[in-house]
Amino acid sequence: QTPATPIAHGTRCPLTTPTMRYPLGLDRLPTPALAGTAAALEEAARRVRCCIMFFLLALAGAHAAAKGQFPEWRFQGRDVVVKIPRDSFHEPQSAACEAAAAAAAAKNSSPAPVLIIDAPSWFCTSDSVGNHLPLYFTLRALALLHGIGFQMQPTCGPIIRDTPKYITGWLPQSASPNWPPEVPRDPGTIMREIEGTCKCRTIITHVCTYGWPLFAAVWGREIRAAAERYSVARKGVLASNGSKTQKYTYDLDDAVIHFRCGDIMEMDASRGPLNSGFVPLSVLLRYLRPLAPRSVGIVTTPLVEKCSSKLETRAMDCKHGKQCHDILEVLLPALQSGLTGPRKMHGPRVRIHDKDTTVGAMSRIALAQLSICPPSTFCVWPALGAVEGVLTGVGGGHSIALEPGKRAAAALGEGHLHVHALHGSNASILSIKRIKEAQMSPQQIGQFLVEH
Repeated sequence: QTPATPIAHGTRCPLTTPTMRYPLGLDRLPTPALAGTAAALEEAARRVRCCIMFFLLALAGAHAAAKGQFPEWRFQGRDVVVKIPRDSFHEPQSAACEAAAAAAAAKNSSPAPVLIIDAPSWFCTSDSVGNHLPLYFTLRALALLHGIGFQMQPTCGPIIRDTPKYITGWLPQSASPNWPPEVPRDPGTIMREIEGTCKCRTIITHVCTYGWPLFAAVWGREIRAAAERYSVARKGVLASNGSKTQKYTYDLDDAVIHFRCGDIMEMDASRGPLNSGFVPLSVLLRYLRPLAPRSVGIVTTPLVEKCSSKLETRAMDCKHGKQCHDILEVLLPALQSGLTGPRKMHGPRVRIHDKDTTVGAMSRIALAQLSICPPSTFCVWPALGAVEGVLTGVGGGHSIALEPGKRAAAALGEGHLHVHALHGSNASILSIKRIKEAQMSPQQIGQFLVEH
């Protein structure tokens, strides 16, 4: 199976070579003075985990090759079809880049060729929506850069009530080859963007600094439109049998905080970098106070110990529901107090939304006046749709393209998503590493956030 979190870009994993005296590079441990210490043991364990992960990746790759699970492309008349199999974790850019270039060679024909994406299990049913959305935008960007159309085939289903359950299904399932008027265009830029996109070969394409960032303003507009369609569907749509109108209430907030918790509490070194974590109260207040919101929504995972079968969420998010509840129990009164001010009798209404569907949670973030994101890929994309979004971290080394000062961060700024320089020094984020080392209880975590 694919590891839940990929190895961070640039991570070195020493394997046995003829020049090594010991397998796994254990002879390269820290200096003898550290031998037998916790640091040496931790480094040895890291090397072992890293090598096991590479072995599993290689094994899965061989298995995928045997079953024909690599992305592939083919002509369909003038159009090209890129198929991304359900169990494939191999980067689809190679196939998509070849297909788009082949189609672009015939783009002067009428009608213009179309880049068709056949990947319903990736975009319509996968629960790793934060990591798969940038792949959708990367493929959209490839089509625009080559001047060809785009189409999902099959689509992610009809829009009836709360379906499709992932926001990709509410985004355009087809798009014209017309260049967006808000994006500057020149031949040199286009060639650099195509080359940069196709060199960034990974399934986690938010690390890529070319391609999708160029059109960040377009994605923001489309995400907000998708969220609006979902919101309208929630407020009143025909029942599935067409017999009567169903009424839904979908009360939105002026400001939204994405409180990522369940999978943070679950993380350890085997799942990837431990530099993700919780955002302290002082940072939240820094952005919330100028807005003076009437209501603040806390979007989070279910605050229960066991997931109900009716809740659409991952098991690991519910596993720590009680702990997340206890953290918020300390944090929320301080947040309310910090927003009330000395001259106000009543502060904003602060509400917890812990039972939204995935697309519901993303819609709240996208339709807010201000959305504040923790280190998370889930929140980045809907925050592009908000009037103003704040990204307080990038969630690990594999998200380096979104760090402050990077090219992608500048492009996101044009889409009103501001990258807050919190993550570089890690001084202001309560990191998972610190929580693990200090063995902090939920109450201690909440108190730390309140005091910092």
